Amino acid sequence: MDSHPDAYILLGPPGSGKSTQADLFGREFGAAHIDMGAALRAAAGERTPFGEALSDIINKRRELVPDGIVRSILENELKRVGPSRPVVIDGAPRRESQIQAVLSAIHGSGRELRKAIFIDLSEAGSVERISKRFSCASCGRKLILGSDLPAAGGPCPFCGGVASQRADDTEDGVRTRYRIFREETMPVISHFKEEGTLLHIPGDQASDAIFKEILSALETV
Repeated sequence: MDSHPDAYILLGPPGSGKSTQADLFGREFGAAHIDMGAALRAAAGERTPFGEALSDIINKRRELVPDGIVRSILENELKRVGPSRPVVIDGAPRRESQIQAVLSAIHGSGRELRKAIFIDLSEAGSVERISKRFSCASCGRKLILGSDLPAAGGPCPFCGGVASQRADDTEDGVRTRYRIFREETMPVISHFKEEGTLLHIPGDQASDAIFKEILSALETV
């Protein structure tokens, strides 16, 4: 039996529910969620020369982060988690040139990539889900319009705080992000498919159903 802890990579367009699946992985396998977007934003918020340079790339120039920085941040996150826990990585590799950097970081941490999991969702599905996504500035809760939040512009039903959307969660913003995903990340998905390490899961279903399908697929490999 392989003694190396597992690593999983989650891939999918905006609204495909990668964070929710990462949480379910945590409950099922004790896996640590490495959210590369959040890790990069946190590093960009540090008042250091590196943080200021990264903030300039992300917030001012709005460019993709260089591959070397992605690898460095991922290596730091893997060290923070420790060597014994499985991990699920969300947000990297974003493009084909990052694949080897991400795999090297995974292997360097003593882990083995078990599967890259592609949660497939149409552009229409992505727009519908993201346009309903709000968050509370006070308590930090994620809110879904029509479920948690009765109407846009209303207060958080849990604490009364201000409920708002990300600036790029508009329809045009989501369509732009979806286009970038298709252009930048589909070659990554093709790579893992060719390597035989890809699980292709339909994303147009409830999160529990998606995870059940993932578990079923993992049991057969």
